[in-house]
Amino acid sequence: MTTREKNELKKLQRKKEVHRQYEKIAIILGVIIVIVFAGKMILGKKKSVPTAGNVETSQKQTIVKKTIVETTVQEETTRAIDPNKPMIALTFDDGPGQYTGKLLDALEKYNARASFFMCGYSLKRTDIPVDKLLKRMDALGCDLGNHTMNHCALDKVSKSKRKYEINGVNELVKKAVGYNPKFLRPPYGSGIRDADVQKAAKMPIVCWSVDTLDWKTKSKKETVKSIMNSAKDGQIILMHDIHSWSVDAAIEAIPKLQKKGYQIVSVSEMAEAKGVKLKKGQPYFEFE
Repeated sequence: MTTREKNELKKLQRKKEVHRQYEKIAIILGVIIVIVFAGKMILGKKKSVPTAGNVETSQKQTIVKKTIVETTVQEETTRAIDPNKPMIALTFDDGPGQYTGKLLDALEKYNARASFFMCGYSLKRTDIPVDKLLKRMDALGCDLGNHTMNHCALDKVSKSKRKYEINGVNELVKKAVGYNPKFLRPPYGSGIRDADVQKAAKMPIVCWSVDTLDWKTKSKKETVKSIMNSAKDGQIILMHDIHSWSVDAAIEAIPKLQKKGYQIVSVSEMAEAKGVKLKKGQPYFEFE
């Protein structure tokens, strides 16, 4: 091999070596590019995954949507009292009692309302969830009324005793729901025409036009019969939610009355629908 040929061979080998180096560099650069690109892809995915803050935001949005749905449902089930249709007010004395919750379930089920005239000794019971019951009455739109602390005849007691009997219940009810009872119902209807009782009341006095005598008959059947036979627009019906048969009678009578076209309303709803402005100390028996 001549010297020239040897030089040519060396040049060729150097070119091949340079080419190999270029190939290595190209491969390394290619790997780097792939790693960088893959890294960006991974980072991009991570950014698309909600952070703790985003999750909270997402949860808040869900809650808002739920609230909107719940509000819509409430608006759809809002009561509208038609003053041109007959209505009856069911009222319950002496509670709350162990059957009051069952009665409230029925009122809610049938979209009905009632008025509760409560005694202090019942409001002080510890074997039933008194505060919970009162709050539920309020939430349903029922009337919370005063029936004195000890179910006494208000015209037969002293001025100070009368004040205690009324104010005691006011305080217990206000403690539970934040406001005083709307009405007073004197036990036995005593003193409803007495000037001292009317003055002490400081709220409208709600009596009744129909006494079911549920306390006397102790019969669900007879109580239902009394309600249905006495049904007339504007009637205020007297019952007692401390008796199981009375509550069961009301639960049976409510859909029957509604089927006959009666709206089951609270006393305050009836007065408003009839255009009657209730006055403090004034007794009311019915709203024709």
